[in-house]
Amino acid sequence: MTRSVLWASALIVIGGAAAGYLRYAEALPDRGPSFDRVPLQAGGFTGEERRFSDESYEILQADTSILRLYTDDHGTAVWLFVGYFGSQKYGSQIHSPKHCLPGSGWKIVRIEPYDLEIPGAGYRRVNRLVIAEREHLDLMFYWYETRGGVIRNEFGLKWDLMVNSLFLRPTDAALIRLNLPLRGYDDIDAGSLRALGFLEHFLPAVEQALPFGD
Repeated sequence: MTRSVLWASALIVIGGAAAGYLRYAEALPDRGPSFDRVPLQAGGFTGEERRFSDESYEILQADTSILRLYTDDHGTAVWLFVGYFGSQKYGSQIHSPKHCLPGSGWKIVRIEPYDLEIPGAGYRRVNRLVIAEREHLDLMFYWYETRGGVIRNEFGLKWDLMVNSLFLRPTDAALIRLNLPLRGYDDIDAGSLRALGFLEHFLPAVEQALPFGD
């Protein structure tokens, strides 16, 4: 009995030490993102820098981010947001739009996986949402990117964090979000095509700006 207790105690101590090591031992990324690589003009779109409220940035807790409003000659408006988190440890995990949207007054009308096929950027499965706030109706796409690749859901993001921590790799990650105003519910498919046209010109530059391909 005494020997069993000693072994159990030793395992608890070793497990606690390993957990503590994984929590505090962290490889830092060599560099952050280079968002100046993301053009303000491409494919007929012209962008301008915008900002959220200071309170929103305090809640977001991203290390750095860009928020731009792009428009073209046909009146298409696209909001592009990319938030980069140098570490997801120590309480700095990314806030999911699924949780933040209701808190900011937006109702999630529809959410579903959506397959993006972007020339020059390849295939990825992301989230497509229809969100509403009073008379406003928006189409939103969002996903996460890490050194492990493209991640659609929050469970996958947690798993990626655990794996990178286990192998002492940087745990940095980015949230990529795209918003387009909709004319109505019958505009969802057409809005998706407008989003694809925008991403064809800008997504390769966004991913080159992130440090995950180094």
